[in-house]
Amino acid sequence: MAETEEKVGAESGQLYLGDAIHFFLSAKRAGGRSRRTVEDYRKKLELFQRWVARRLGGEDAVDAPYTDVGADEVEAYVVHLRDGRGMADSSRKNHLAVLKSFFETLRRRLKVGNPFEDLDEVRFRQRAPKRSYLTKREAEMLLSPIARLATADTIPSNDADGGVADPGAARKLAVARALAARDHAAFSAMAYAGLRIEETTALTLEDLSFARGVEEVRVARGKGNKERVVPMSPKLRKSLRRYLGLRDELVPAGEAGEADPHLFLNEKGARVTENTLRRRLYKWVRQSSIKKADLKPHDLRRTFGTWYLQENPGQVRELAELMGHSDLSQVMKYALSDEKRARAGVAKL
Repeated sequence: MAETEEKVGAESGQLYLGDAIHFFLSAKRAGGRSRRTVEDYRKKLELFQRWVARRLGGEDAVDAPYTDVGADEVEAYVVHLRDGRGMADSSRKNHLAVLKSFFETLRRRLKVGNPFEDLDEVRFRQRAPKRSYLTKREAEMLLSPIARLATADTIPSNDADGGVADPGAARKLAVARALAARDHAAFSAMAYAGLRIEETTALTLEDLSFARGVEEVRVARGKGNKERVVPMSPKLRKSLRRYLGLRDELVPAGEAGEADPHLFLNEKGARVTENTLRRRLYKWVRQSSIKKADLKPHDLRRTFGTWYLQENPGQVRELAELMGHSDLSQVMKYALSDEKRARAGVAKL
């Protein structure tokens, strides 16, 4: 990488955005970022590159010198994303985060300027951040109806097709219960073990350990190909055991020896997809009485981080290990996300 740095920084004494982006993406690949993450970085940075080029060089320009990009360009770009492209706050924050990482990497590795050092980020905050985790009461309101269906004696009217006279009613009930138990266990893995949705769908039966004293979930295919182990909480253990007791209902008859090794299956006995789990979560949220219609799977992971620090104040490093973060700053937001705790802390001053 040192050779690449020398080449990028020395050519004609002029560093262009395109070259800087290429260097940044190469550095992220070498650092273990996934192909999907690097591609997301590329799209966001090339959008910025095209906008800056036209702003500084006219409609036909396709690139611009890195040194010509200052705080004014970054601020104007954020306004462009909001007003020109109609991006929501969350999307603009994602773009801004990539730009921050890009400029900081270039500053650190190539010793060039970072326009973010001259920005007052408070001006980017349009409104107070929304709470992106569930309270324990909200989690109960979400998960309890799913648990009831997983143990139901009849199919609820909105899930039934033919009533009690249907000769396939027993089979439909068995599948409906198994799918509900799967949803409950998958959502519990995110909320009680901090798993990402892609890590949840990648779990296999061998990743679970119910041995007394070492009850745990092994995340063997985490972000950046990092492996970690998360202790199994009592609520997660209960949910997983219930699902495992019903899981065979999702395995087609006669295929027991060829069954998919993944933990969470769909109604055809194959590994459940991320999109299916998302749709099921949105469905359960709509049917619940919690006032969080925009709840996302990643919010369940954030719930784990927030709850952990509520119960274990100061254990940021331990939480980073449990959640698979190598950067402690990634988990500091969970320490600041509980408004009640923050107010109580200020009151003690």
